[in-house]
Amino acid sequence: MTAFIQKRDDLITQNRNEETTVEAATWFVRIRNAQNDETDRLEFDRWLSASEAHRREYAHIERLWGALDALSPQSGRQPRSKRRALAAGLALCALISLTVLQAEIGVKEQSTTRIGESVHRVLADGSTIDIDGNTSLRIEYTLLQRKLVITNGQAFFRVAPGLRPFVVVAGDGNLRDIGTSFNVLNDHDRVTVSVFDGAVEVELKSTSEKRMLAGGQQLTYTHGHVSATSAIPPGNNPAWLDNRWIFNNAALGEVVRHINREHERPITLADSTLEEYRISGVFERSNRSGLLKALGELLPIRVVETREGTQLRRR
Repeated sequence: MTAFIQKRDDLITQNRNEETTVEAATWFVRIRNAQNDETDRLEFDRWLSASEAHRREYAHIERLWGALDALSPQSGRQPRSKRRALAAGLALCALISLTVLQAEIGVKEQSTTRIGESVHRVLADGSTIDIDGNTSLRIEYTLLQRKLVITNGQAFFRVAPGLRPFVVVAGDGNLRDIGTSFNVLNDHDRVTVSVFDGAVEVELKSTSEKRMLAGGQQLTYTHGHVSATSAIPPGNNPAWLDNRWIFNNAALGEVVRHINREHERPITLADSTLEEYRISGVFERSNRSGLLKALGELLPIRVVETREGTQLRRR
């Protein structure tokens, strides 16, 4: 039994070493062809600083490439077998890379939560997602990228380092992670991106406009229009994960949609002009009655209970 456990542990260590070699070789090729791409450089620096094993293996690939480059036709005294061995080593790195990544090729999965349901998920690459209630999210992992699509609702991402870009598609934008944690709210194609650590590149599909968000910043975009960057409350997580809502001059319609994602009994507005009433404050997510009472005190509205649900009417 001891020998079996040792053999298993040795195999695990070998697999990890092979994955590190794959990543180092792939980064080497990617950086050589990056043409001063700042996003690739930032991702590479993060990968390199994550582990001493990463730095050691990358230096080994650099030495291997340098040795291969030195074996030009003019240095014909070098044995052909040595040149072939070096070339085969690099080819093997590429082959291992494809083999390791093959395990996650074609991963397509739909994740949908019910009203009031929150789900924590760990993805195949070690990234995690916290999915808010009444959210629809699609996972599409391929050989070239890690892609997730939020068609409606809210999710918080903690992204594990990896060779493939981590991209979230929401509404009119593509969000490329260059850091570790960010929140995305897709409210009827009005998308708010909040970065808690690292950085996220926001690119609008309709206009190709790009914005870079750093930790502590957020913006909102919809149908080709993007807001100015603003600060988010300090903390490591979005407020909704701590059972709170923080509204800062939020439209009443937006507040109602937040409540309806969390609570089964629906709230409607009797008059569409109520949609743009504004509200600020910190509220407990689970306390629906307390929030409705506060709305009635802060705004010129009445809270009316009907058979179908709760209706907010002009006072």
